[in-house]
Amino acid sequence: MLDADVEVDRRDLTVRAALAVAPGERLALFGPSGAGKTTILEVIAGLVTPRRARVVLGGRVLTSTSPPVTAVPPWQRRVGLLRQHPGLFPHLSVRANLAYGHTAAGDEPAELAAMLGLADLLPVMPARLSGGQAHRVALGRLLLARCDALLLDEPYTGLDASLRRALTDLVVALVVARDVPAVLVTHELADAQAFAGRLAILDRGRLVQTGPADEVVLRPASRRAAGLVGYRGFVPSADGAVAGIHPERVVAGAQPGRGVVLSGAVITCRPAGAGWEADLRVDGAVITCRLPDKPPGGEVAVTALDPPYFGPDGAALPAPPRQQVRGR
Repeated sequence: MLDADVEVDRRDLTVRAALAVAPGERLALFGPSGAGKTTILEVIAGLVTPRRARVVLGGRVLTSTSPPVTAVPPWQRRVGLLRQHPGLFPHLSVRANLAYGHTAAGDEPAELAAMLGLADLLPVMPARLSGGQAHRVALGRLLLARCDALLLDEPYTGLDASLRRALTDLVVALVVARDVPAVLVTHELADAQAFAGRLAILDRGRLVQTGPADEVVLRPASRRAAGLVGYRGFVPSADGAVAGIHPERVVAGAQPGRGVVLSGAVITCRPAGAGWEADLRVDGAVITCRLPDKPPGGEVAVTALDPPYFGPDGAALPAPPRQQVRGR
């Protein structure tokens, strides 16, 4: 079990957060750049001195600012941290980089190299690797170190989508198999959802919502949390609340049995993958929706599937009865 309760003063803000991650659990710490996500990982890893903190891993107190004051050095924490930069040793081959810190018997480095698609690169020096290959070596080195917790700080930046997904699947499988807690820091929601069973949204140094990944996205606790997980448009309802509209939770046409029917004028329309993304003006608000077919010009009807509602203070409300919202 990883328990971390930290408070850190930065030049621009104070980061306060409490996280608990069970063995074999994957938590994604998600939020905009500058929110303090990396700072939390650095406190857990022992790289940043906090104002106040208590970090416990597997029953071992790693950091405590309360008596008895404890500050275990980073190299004794058995915490693996993988950052955006691979940080390979330039004078060591891929094989030697993978094996660095690996003390178990057997040929596990070669086996993991095969899993990572690095089997043909074991004698190669880091300067000859592509960015994706270097990231895979760094990940393999971390996994072979047999740490008691894994901390991943946006480790897939710059990698193509297929490689990101393959590495994510591998890490998820190994975290579960080894029964260690793992925390991923990212500002990409798709990466967070692919990795994590739980999602924690950090904004301006504060946790604004923590819960199952699907619940956080479908039922954001506040209008601010909704904006961070991709809601792009808030439409007023008759009772003064606003409905949050997520582009991927909208279907074409009036389907009152499935959600809230919205009628609005098409402002812009652009290709988006295999479909179309359109901006509609509805009751003075602008919403974005992704549809399989290009909508016609003029006024169109769409249905927002079971949208969340927020009050004047931005807090989430129980959903009111479904109603049709019209306007341009």
